[in-house]
Amino acid sequence: MENRERIIVLGGDGFCGWPTSLRLSSEGYDVVIVDNLSRRKIDVELGCESLTPIKPLEQRLRRWEEISGRRIDYRALNIA
Repeated sequence: MENRERIIVLGGDGFCGWPTSLRLSSEGYDVVIVDNLSRRKIDVELGCESLTPIKPLEQRLRRWEEISGRRIDYRALNIA
C-alpha cells in the first residue's frame, strides 16, 4: 500500500533536500519541493561554480519521473 500523504520539502534543490525528496517520493509520498533557488543565483552573481556540477532542478525532476514513474512537484517560493 502506498502512502498518499503530501510532504513539502523546503530547500528541495539543496544538498539535503534533493535526496530527501527522492527518498520520500520512492516511498510513495506526494512530494512538493519549495525552493527559491537562491543559492544558484548567488553563485551566478559571484561568478563561481559548484565543486560538483548539478543539473538544473527542472531537468532532474523530469529525469526522476522518467526513471521512477513518480512526479515531484516544484514551487518557486521564497518563504523567508
